[in-house]
Amino acid sequence: MSILLEDHVKLGNCNVFPHVKVGYRSYANETMIRSHTTIGRYCSIGRRCTLNAARHPTNWLSTHPFFCSIEENSYSKPYPEEEVTLQIGNDVWIGDNVVIMGGITIGDGAVIGAGAVVTKDVEPYQIVGGVPAKHIRYRFENEIVSKLLDMRWWQYREEFIVALPHDDIKAAIQMLQARIAVTAMDMVLPAHFRPFGTPQVLRSALSTAL
Repeated sequence: MSILLEDHVKLGNCNVFPHVKVGYRSYANETMIRSHTTIGRYCSIGRRCTLNAARHPTNWLSTHPFFCSIEENSYSKPYPEEEVTLQIGNDVWIGDNVVIMGGITIGDGAVIGAGAVVTKDVEPYQIVGGVPAKHIRYRFENEIVSKLLDMRWWQYREEFIVALPHDDIKAAIQMLQARIAVTAMDMVLPAHFRPFGTPQVLRSALSTAL
């Protein structure tokens, strides 16, 4: 599988491996996105991040890849590692210099502070930071988080969500609920991933899909 992007994705100077999917309007800068990573819609990813960081065999003679690469060393043994995936939800903000290990899920609406090393799942709308990353607080109270997760506002077309009081979360939710009750099915933006070239460093001039 090649790199699959929805519309208006921007990956400026990113090193993107194969088997990666990035959702609508998400962006990243100078970041390494390793294989088997899925990024949702409207995600903001800072500079110099590593997503789905590689693991090395710490219980071998050496941790260096030379000793587990048959291409470089005919005496080597491949490191027995299962396919490790990273799932990043929608509306996630990841600060600069963040490292996220594989095999975990970052929930919708989560925030990861700059310089954090994330080694376990992050809950929806949870804010974490530090090394290793730990809970700081939630973005909203439980009732609001529950409503946001039920509405899944990122699944709708832009014209459905653009004219909202975004700086007033309760008013925005109330207006969205009213719109969903009337025209929700007509305004859903279906998944529309398209292949984008081959695994490479994606330069800013080539970073916008469609």
